[in-house]
Amino acid sequence: MFWTVLIALTVIYAANTALATQQMKQFSASYSTLRSRGKVAIGKQKNAFTSGSIVILLIDEEGIIQDGRKITGITVFSSFHQFTDLNGMTLANVNPATIRGARSFRNAVGNAKNNYLTIISGGVPVEPLTPLMKLIDRLDMRIGRHDDGRRTSKILLQREERAA
Repeated sequence: MFWTVLIALTVIYAANTALATQQMKQFSASYSTLRSRGKVAIGKQKNAFTSGSIVILLIDEEGIIQDGRKITGITVFSSFHQFTDLNGMTLANVNPATIRGARSFRNAVGNAKNNYLTIISGGVPVEPLTPLMKLIDRLDMRIGRHDDGRRTSKILLQREERAA
């Protein structure tokens, strides 16, 4: 029984690794395709138990969106797809709340917009918190380990210090 379970877990782990590698190759191919045509803005929304999203937007010198690729889903079976809903819009003026699609997709577009605005102002974008860090920050706030209402996790503070 032990060996059966161990072999099953090994097969599952190997399959997940292979599919995740395939998904990373899809990201690289999508990024390379758009990057060869100009500047790109990337946005991410990570979630633990609901769908997450990654958005790659091709923008011209004026910040107008020319093309886009997105991936939305929970599992490694998700793949990148082209979308043209935002083509012709200025990224700095995009309102994620008015975009049709999953909430994680809208949040990823908002993250891409924030990253773009941070970079054009000379800053360094801050990596979004992982689901685990979001949970830790919520627990810290409930326990009262914050002084001024800000999120006080060590990782977030280190990221803010690097960005400054």
